[in-house]
Amino acid sequence: MLINNIDSEHNKFDFTIIGSGPASITLALELEKKGFSSILFEAGGIDFSSKSQKYYSGNVIGDKYFPLDITRLRYFGGTSNHWSGWCRPLDKYDLIDWPIDYNDLKKYLNKAARILEINEKFQDTLINEDFNQVIFQFSPPVRFKEKYYKKITNSKKIGLCLNSPLLKIIGDNKGNADKIEIFNNRKKKLFKVNTLILGCGGIENSRILLWSQMNSNTKFLKNIKIGNFWMEHPHYSVGYFVGELPTTFRFYDMFKNTKFISPSYNFIKRHQIGNAGIRFYREGASTYSDLIIGNLHCAAPNYVKKLFNDITKKKNICTYTIKMAWEQKPKYHNRIELSKNEYDDFGIPKISLYWKKDEGEVRTARICLTELGKYCAEKNIGRVGILDYLTDNEVNFPENDEIGGHHHMGGTRVGHDPNNYDVVDKNLKLFGTNNLYIIGSSIFRTGGHANPTLTIVQLSLRLAEYLSLL
Repeated sequence: MLINNIDSEHNKFDFTIIGSGPASITLALELEKKGFSSILFEAGGIDFSSKSQKYYSGNVIGDKYFPLDITRLRYFGGTSNHWSGWCRPLDKYDLIDWPIDYNDLKKYLNKAARILEINEKFQDTLINEDFNQVIFQFSPPVRFKEKYYKKITNSKKIGLCLNSPLLKIIGDNKGNADKIEIFNNRKKKLFKVNTLILGCGGIENSRILLWSQMNSNTKFLKNIKIGNFWMEHPHYSVGYFVGELPTTFRFYDMFKNTKFISPSYNFIKRHQIGNAGIRFYREGASTYSDLIIGNLHCAAPNYVKKLFNDITKKKNICTYTIKMAWEQKPKYHNRIELSKNEYDDFGIPKISLYWKKDEGEVRTARICLTELGKYCAEKNIGRVGILDYLTDNEVNFPENDEIGGHHHMGGTRVGHDPNNYDVVDKNLKLFGTNNLYIIGSSIFRTGGHANPTLTIVQLSLRLAEYLSLL
């Protein structure tokens, strides 16, 4: 049901959910199935608005990144409105340091797959002891606005308040969330909460908590370290390949199953690197054609001679650009802070996002390509070249590439110990509270290389089951 004007004195809903992206909508619908009611507060409207979007502006300090009012969306459906649809669960070894077991999360894969309209089976294939061929699937993509707006507005158990941004969370003397301040129907209002779930995305979750913490005069949010260990997935061209790709490497099939090459767990552990998805693209390979032939002639003259012999025999010899999307290890210096001199129209500080890549990201890409190149040479199927910036002594990523995947992870990470910068426990409940939970990719402890949407939906399904049993 649509609610235009909230009445703070009569909260009839079991759960109050902030945000209306995939995490929040999944949670509300699953709670409805279990007989519980919830109210969704969405800061934006039903459609995109530049006026609303400007509230997401902020500053990035460090490496070049996307403008913060472009990389996320502030209207019903959230990031699903510009999601490309890539789906893959986190690998088992991505979750080793999480308090959530891989098999526990896997229980929700089937239902999450149905929500995103994909197949639950991800049948990876072993290439050798160092590399796997891994599967990504494409959601249509599911736009949560298009798929669920009518369902939610027709629901008798889910209320939806549009254009009602959360301004801050107010806690009681026991440290729990007591009320929220909402801007609704052109007024600031206090709304009493029973159980509060924060699902505003991988940047805004931290911003709201930091601002609420700054304004707290009770035990609420005291001693919780918020905003640290923020992560992205670097997306860059990293090298090139020349040769005849075997069937194992043929992967790019848009809107069906898509095959990438990924390092095995033993490889990752042995080299102490991050997880990665290595992608071969025919398009763009001509950019490196002179570089490829020149470098190959110096490094492997006999192979170049073989290539030209194969070309004269009309064999399918091709050049490929190699791109990677890979894991950025969590680091304290990558973090979200409140600006000290820029504010939105409500007087809330804008975001200062500190984000910088370092030798760890360079090393992951360099080692993966070096060892993959050895494999290709040993099997005599082609040669791999590495772009110069990955072999330089300085960390100097190109500025004219994809940069990242718009994957905002961390800041309110899941863990065991709030003294170690963990913000929520294994049930996604904020430490020190009994009624405040956080959903979405801001709780990610590590990022792997998989797009986060599928995991986000799995986590929301898991939380719905936990909340229904309280």
